[in-house]
Amino acid sequence: MSTSAATAPTTRYRARQALTGGPDRILWKEVDEGWVRFDPAAGQTLLLTPISRFVLDALSGAGRSVDALVDAALHEEPDADPGQARELVCAALDALTAARLIQPVP
Repeated sequence: MSTSAATAPTTRYRARQALTGGPDRILWKEVDEGWVRFDPAAGQTLLLTPISRFVLDALSGAGRSVDALVDAALHEEPDADPGQARELVCAALDALTAARLIQPVP
C-alpha cells in the first residue's frame, strides 16, 4: 500500500487544471493498458491505469478524501474487495500526485 495516501486517509485531494485552456483541452484515448492523456499546452503525454482515470475524473469536480474515493470506487464495482480497492485508490493518488495531475487540498 502506498505510504502517503494510506497514512492520511482524511487528506482531501483535488485535480489540478491544465496549464492553459482548462481540462476541456485535454485529449484522451483508451488503449489496452488504460488511458493515454495528452495535454497539448504542456506537451505532456501520460499513460493512466483505469483506476487512475477514475480517480482523476472523480476529483475533477471537487476535493475528496481517500475514504470518499474508495467509497465511489466500491459503488462502481460493488463486488470488489474493499481492502484491495483502498490499495488501488492509494496507488492511483500517489501516481497522480507524482505526475502533478492532482494535489492535496490544504
